[in-house]
Amino acid sequence: MNLEEFTHLLDVRGCDRGATWPAREREQVEALLRDSAEARELLQTQQRMENLLNQIAAPEIPGLEARVLRQPLPAQTRALVDRIIDWLTPGNSPLAWWRPTFAACLPLVFGIALSGWFSFGVDTQDPGYAYWDQELYLLSLYEYAEVNSEIGAETANE
Repeated sequence: MNLEEFTHLLDVRGCDRGATWPAREREQVEALLRDSAEARELLQTQQRMENLLNQIAAPEIPGLEARVLRQPLPAQTRALVDRIIDWLTPGNSPLAWWRPTFAACLPLVFGIALSGWFSFGVDTQDPGYAYWDQELYLLSLYEYAEVNSEIGAETANE
């Protein structure tokens, strides 16, 4: 242990090496105190300062405890997630049932608004753009045609 570590240990643990210091640190400190005059002087200075601090009496303030206990507590700030959950969860009021419905409709409204502002790679100047509705119609029939072909294959095998 060096003098800097000893200084830090005195600041953190105090001068009373008996109860508050771990046994390993006590042994290192005892070895340092045997070898270093600076460490002994530092320990004596720290002990004098602790004795002076212990002699200072706190002033008596009548009614301080009662005043502190009567103070109103500061308003608690809740986390954003908790406030959102409270807003979404309908309470006893029947008028609060619109909130979950409103929250459920938000993604739908957002999707509609987003699709109106962006083309997502579909070029309206492309000559094939006029046939998109026909392609979507054919895509919707694809699964139906696949199911019917499987049914036809099963009846042909029988």
